[in-house]
Amino acid sequence: MKGNFRFAALLAITAGVVWGVWYAEFGAPPDIRAAVSPTGGGDMAEPIDIPVLMYHSINSRESRTGDYVITPKAFRKDLEWLRDAGYQTVVVQDLLNYVEEGVPLPEKPVMITFDDGYYNNYLNAFPILKEMGMKAVISIIVSETDKYSELQEDRENYSHLTWEQIREMMDSGLIEFQNHSYGLHKNGKQAARKGIGKKPGESTEAYQQAIREDVEKGQARFVEMTGYAPIAFTYPFGTVSEDSYPVLEELGFRATLDAQGKLFRLTGDPACLRRIPRYNRPWGKTAQQIIEKATKKK
Repeated sequence: MKGNFRFAALLAITAGVVWGVWYAEFGAPPDIRAAVSPTGGGDMAEPIDIPVLMYHSINSRESRTGDYVITPKAFRKDLEWLRDAGYQTVVVQDLLNYVEEGVPLPEKPVMITFDDGYYNNYLNAFPILKEMGMKAVISIIVSETDKYSELQEDRENYSHLTWEQIREMMDSGLIEFQNHSYGLHKNGKQAARKGIGKKPGESTEAYQQAIREDVEKGQARFVEMTGYAPIAFTYPFGTVSEDSYPVLEELGFRATLDAQGKLFRLTGDPACLRRIPRYNRPWGKTAQQIIEKATKKK
């Protein structure tokens, strides 16, 4: 027994010496578990295909429904199907935590997003999300929130969220807010540009200065009114210019949301968070139909 003990002790000492030499020469070895885990991020992580749903207005009147408006009943059915199918909601911060720190995601992640920041998101969608314990991302047009915070006019059909409502939703721990521009969510003949798209003949310098002023103003208002600076920018109308990338990165955005209508492939590369694609959820087509069709194409 003494011989065995001496041998084991000698083996342990030898291993310790080898480890010490390795550490001194090369530093600590990489965390292999984080590098190869399919849900733990890192450069060697298996890609994860995530459905990202895009909603806008949730209106109780079926007569108001359309490409960007559905009823609370339809929204509830979407969430019930997601729950029953085993999906769990994530927000942008969860994606960043996965990519940057290797924090695991649920086995079947899904992201629910809302664009524009309508008051009816608070009135009709928020109670259902709270009831079901599901998270969502809301990207607001900051100038509209400033406007309706002053007007204090809560109309289901057209009003936008107030800062007070936003703070309440943030405090729930379920709703993450992002920047959808301060006042560039405009289109049509009266608009100087479509969203943050580039005008014909506009120089790169002039373009970047214009969007910097607008988006930075939105960030400043967020910080002033909530103490929080959004980490993602959501492109109005899905209009994208590559010249916007350096400006948004300069302003601290670590992700952008688009509307390309395909599955989002999450990898360990931070570049994958640029232009996260989403599926619009119109009236007449359920989340189940959208996701089942998308995942069958894989």
